[in-house]
Amino acid sequence: MTRRINLPGIAVVVILIALWQLVVDTKVIDFNYVSPPSQIADRIVDLARDGELSDNLWHTVSVALQAWVIAVGLGVIVGLLLAYSAAARTFTMASVDALRTVPVVALVPVALLVWGPSAKSEIVVAAYAALWPIVINTMGGLRSVNPRLHDVARTLRLSRVATARKIALPAAAPEILVGARLALGTSLVVTIVAEMVGNPAGLGYALIEQQQALNPAAMWAYVIVIGIVGVALNYAIVGIGRLLVPGSARRLGDAGA
Repeated sequence: MTRRINLPGIAVVVILIALWQLVVDTKVIDFNYVSPPSQIADRIVDLARDGELSDNLWHTVSVALQAWVIAVGLGVIVGLLLAYSAAARTFTMASVDALRTVPVVALVPVALLVWGPSAKSEIVVAAYAALWPIVINTMGGLRSVNPRLHDVARTLRLSRVATARKIALPAAAPEILVGARLALGTSLVVTIVAEMVGNPAGLGYALIEQQQALNPAAMWAYVIVIGIVGVALNYAIVGIGRLLVPGSARRLGDAGA
């Protein structure tokens, strides 16, 4: 367990925070809107006490996770179809390549126009953005499965559905988990952007609200909280991946700190 604790990485973070505090306190960098870490920590505690932080945190995380679950479900299905159907690849890969390169920020106003400033509009754009890493990694993982495994399936006279469920998907699981990890980060980022641009709720909106109110300590507090949420979700998906698919550790990378 201790071997997974990245002590040098933690030390670097601590040193950077200490330098930040020192630079602000000594006014080496004298910016009115750069608050010291001690003040930011106090503001996080205040926001947590009055319930504002928990409400915004719950909204953002719940929306991001809902969008991610939708993206994973659809992405695996579409990836399966593209992996095993030459006709599907012929007729849809150009569209997939075009759609996944569309900047998601450009779709936020469209979602707001259709669904209004609501959690639904956030979920739609976040799920759309998170879909593509799942599709590409699922398709790539399935197409790279060792052909001998398919020979085994034919020997056992497994149907195509049984082959995919019992052989192909487990073999491609590490690649799919990498796509799921990328999709989760994408879902969180797009959710926060949607809150900044349109829906008056969640961590993204709270950050912009504090910035417009010229409250730098609270603004930085939300920036730090968003960063912590991103790290926590990354740890969670890597930990779950290691438990469910032990061989995925190398593909998922060392996320332990």
